[in-house]
Amino acid sequence: MSDLKIFRLRKQDKLRYLKLIEKINPMHKDEIVLVLGEKIQDILKEESINPIEIELINEMAQFVKIFETYKNLPENIVKKILFAMSYFIDDEDEIPDIVPKYGYLDDIVVVRWIVTEINKELPEIGVA
Repeated sequence: MSDLKIFRLRKQDKLRYLKLIEKINPMHKDEIVLVLGEKIQDILKEESINPIEIELINEMAQFVKIFETYKNLPENIVKKILFAMSYFIDDEDEIPDIVPKYGYLDDIVVVRWIVTEINKELPEIGVA
């Protein structure tokens, strides 16, 4: 989708997000996953789902599967996954999710960045 060029992560964005990731409390994992499920259910109730929403739902499912499969993940990986989930959950992020066609562009860019980071640190997980 060429619209993805509208939102790019700059170095300063990544640095800001890395600071936010450090503040994530892994003890809130269950709460975040619960709210994530509600967010996905809301999307699935919509009349149509666009390819970015489908990709986001698939990535979130992959993250949940990682949590279920790998019980002893390094804390920094847990925090990155929780950040990606929280970013997706947040309706009022960089581009509000209610903006037609573009609302999830920032979410997918952030999630793809987190997936890349996880794959660099733990390639054996093989996040797609």
